[in-house]
Amino acid sequence: MNTQFSVSIHILTLLSTEQEPVSSQYIADSINSNATLVRKLCRYLKEGRYIQSSQGISGYSLSCAANEIKLGQLYQLVFSDSMHFAKIHKDTNQHCHVGKNISHALDDIYTEIDDTIINKLNTYTIQSVIDRF
Repeated sequence: MNTQFSVSIHILTLLSTEQEPVSSQYIADSINSNATLVRKLCRYLKEGRYIQSSQGISGYSLSCAANEIKLGQLYQLVFSDSMHFAKIHKDTNQHCHVGKNISHALDDIYTEIDDTIINKLNTYTIQSVIDRF
């Protein structure tokens, strides 16, 4: 699993603690990363309607309250291109009884685990993260 989910939480937590819109460079400095990565993730967050930016105003701000941003929903946004929390290996030997059935068996298990992860994450919000500081 990559770090995009935790970095997205970092971005939303930072924005929720700021009064004014903040630049991608300011966010990158907090993450100790580069502004290009921040802008890429901010595109996802804008599409998910978690953040906003306005023409003529530099920077990003939250578009909803921190207690309305559920981590499970954020997880689904960040990993929308992924089928499961873990990848299932492909191109197995279809002449082997395990190779022929493993993908289907893992798909069922991983779907159940994905649902559990999302449900548990949805018990937390960005405000929950801030409350742990």
